[in-house]
Amino acid sequence: MNNGSVIILYVLLTLNALRYGTYILEGHSSSYYITMLSLNLLVIIFTITYRAVKAKKSSEADIAE
Repeated sequence: MNNGSVIILYVLLTLNALRYGTYILEGHSSSYYITMLSLNLLVIIFTITYRAVKAKKSSEADIAE
């Protein structure tokens, strides 16, 4: 994934997480909203971790050369 698409992904995931978070804060605590908020947060954490590991491996490979 290039940086432009990753930024778009982060923006969309953040907006969705904020939307579901506001639904929960307003008192609509159905399992759907809680599940969708959790999934959005998990995907954000996963993509940040994945890109950090990928960047670290890339920098280690560059140093080894």
